[in-house]
Amino acid sequence: MPNAHLLWSVELQHGKRYRQLIEHIKRGITTGLWSSGDRLPSSRQLGAMLGISRTTTSRAYDHLIAEGFLVSEPKRGVRVADTRWAVALPKKTRPLLAPARHDIRCDSGADSTVFPARQWAASMRRAWVKPDTQLLEGRYTTGYPLLKEAIADYLQRSCGLDCIAEQILVTAGNRDALVLLQHALESVVPNAQWWLEDPSYGPMRTLLQQRRRGVQCLPVDDEGAQLPLASVRPQVALLTPNRQYPLGMSMSSARRQAWLQTLQEQNLWVIEDNYDTEFTYQGRPQLPLMQADHQDRIALVGSFSKVLFRGLRLGYVVVPLSWVDSMARSQRALGGSAALPVQPVLADFMLNGSFDRHLNRMRRHYREKRDVLLSLLAEHLSPWLDWQSPSGGMHVRASIKPAWLARRREPSSGCWDQQIAQRLLTQGIELNVLSAHYQNVSTAQQGFVLGFSQPSQDDMVHIVKALAAEFAVT
Repeated sequence: MPNAHLLWSVELQHGKRYRQLIEHIKRGITTGLWSSGDRLPSSRQLGAMLGISRTTTSRAYDHLIAEGFLVSEPKRGVRVADTRWAVALPKKTRPLLAPARHDIRCDSGADSTVFPARQWAASMRRAWVKPDTQLLEGRYTTGYPLLKEAIADYLQRSCGLDCIAEQILVTAGNRDALVLLQHALESVVPNAQWWLEDPSYGPMRTLLQQRRRGVQCLPVDDEGAQLPLASVRPQVALLTPNRQYPLGMSMSSARRQAWLQTLQEQNLWVIEDNYDTEFTYQGRPQLPLMQADHQDRIALVGSFSKVLFRGLRLGYVVVPLSWVDSMARSQRALGGSAALPVQPVLADFMLNGSFDRHLNRMRRHYREKRDVLLSLLAEHLSPWLDWQSPSGGMHVRASIKPAWLARRREPSSGCWDQQIAQRLLTQGIELNVLSAHYQNVSTAQQGFVLGFSQPSQDDMVHIVKALAAEFAVT
């Protein structure tokens, strides 16, 4: 293990440690400290040397292997590749580029570092060995048939929704789905009053308000979204009953029954967001409201971006059979936004079992990351924040304790959680603020929506400690 002292002596700062490690190893190679064929420590050994997680060192090695600086061979370990092409440039010829800023976040997106790229690549090869002519000609306007069948089967197995492929339209994600549903419902229930949960997902609220005037708020209490006021006008409500975002609770049985009863008694339509139900750590997810709908008034929206990877941009809408024609007309009128070429790939990935195996691995992976975050919160933030262990999902809602808020005057602008987040942003830490998700500021809770699925353990440690330091001096 040549020049091991270099690795032992490196000091990595908080933040993107694996990026710093990548640059450190590159510098050792390009300056000639290591030569082609030299063996490096295993990822486990290197993590122990530097006092960092094996995940961090593995990510750094994988990145350098992909760039051609390192090679990994069975029984020979990780070695320096033939890097004669990567000699260090003289200082005077180096391009003077300002380093890009990479804020660290407690994001609730998919952890792309553990994505099964090899299985996905195999599905890509199989899907495109002999492509479907109608696929190449863009004729599947509502989605690739095999993918729709795979989604219908998956929904029946995962959450108990009985549906068939004809009820499914493939979309480019939740925003595309909402635009499509708005367009279709305008012809069915024109001049309807639209309702949105408060709090809710900010981008979805913005999109809805841009396209509809007079969107009303449905306050969310401990049982879920409250019912809209009775009206002679048609009404459309956008709900997240199985896991409300950002509060994280499930709608109570009594409140679910009240919504279903209102569907029978009033001219009410519901768009149900199947948010985060893929990741349930205890028990089984509740049945979708759509499964209990006998009025053909509920549509279900889902996305694969959080399940697989953010850049996928594929989702689905499940609608009653009576809606199918109007939805298809709307999709043709708006133009299909969901990319067709990747749909047969996802279909193969689901039908060959890779999707289910990936979900099972990610449930275990995210549960472990959730427990890490909960342990950090208990160790560093219990004097200032309250939280509960979520039984599912990809984030923890941490609320500022009322007693702490009561001892302080509200800032001149915004809320305390926003003030604290703004100060941390100057340190390169971006926090998702709870109060910003409310339309009605007077009822807003203050706190933070702390995603645990995407950040590394090192990042979570850094964020939690920095947040504790801010509370200590505020």
